[in-house]
Amino acid sequence: MCDIVIADDEYLEREVLKHIIRGIKGARIVGESLAGQSAVDFCAALMPHLIFLNCTANGSEGLDAAWKIRKNDQRIAIVLTTADERFLLRHDYGAININEILKKPIHPSKIDELVRRYISENEPEKTDDAIDTVNKNQGQAGNIKPKAMYKEVSDALHYINSHYKESISLEEVADKVYLSSYYLSRLFKKEVGVNFSAYILTKKLDEAKRLLKETEMSVMNISSHLSFSDPSYFCRVFKNYISCTPKEYRNTVIKEQLP
Repeated sequence: MCDIVIADDEYLEREVLKHIIRGIKGARIVGESLAGQSAVDFCAALMPHLIFLNCTANGSEGLDAAWKIRKNDQRIAIVLTTADERFLLRHDYGAININEILKKPIHPSKIDELVRRYISENEPEKTDDAIDTVNKNQGQAGNIKPKAMYKEVSDALHYINSHYKESISLEEVADKVYLSSYYLSRLFKKEVGVNFSAYILTKKLDEAKRLLKETEMSVMNISSHLSFSDPSYFCRVFKNYISCTPKEYRNTVIKEQLP
């Protein structure tokens, strides 16, 4: 499945793209927005495989969004759309590593061909190797049941489960399993059910809860042990996902253990 975001300030333009893409098997529109900062926010939250991003003749807002999207995510395919040929001459879009630029009006067959190209990338062969290192009592990331899985994803999971306490990156894991980071990201989400970052974060938070419950390690030391950038960030993330601070979680556990 190819997840797609459509970002265009013109409502009718978005509707036309949506109508075309909805007729393509294997394509899924996960969000639509205006072409500025909202497009950046959508891509950060939804992690699509592809975005159609409109740029006007002066192009500043659309290009600024493209810069931010590319800075945040090297894997997403960025397709710029524009109704003005002058855009191609006025801006250094090549430095952003744009995948495609389409001149409006865009023929439906061009959209169809482009989307199908991203859908039809070759996939590695599957293996019957089971994932046996994920604890059943963990959260969403831990509820993966053994099954036939792509060998590269199996190998990636084994590596992550051994190194998640460190500051590992998608690129590092991709190198270990001999895939591009873009393709591993897509394959990981498809097979595991959550994206790479969410899986690692869940592993870290589950370990944080265990340490808060079973040890006397300080919040600061737990944060450092799990390679968070700083304790305050760790506390914000913990509260966002667990609905309480690490200290509150530990106090609650202590109260529950009292006779």
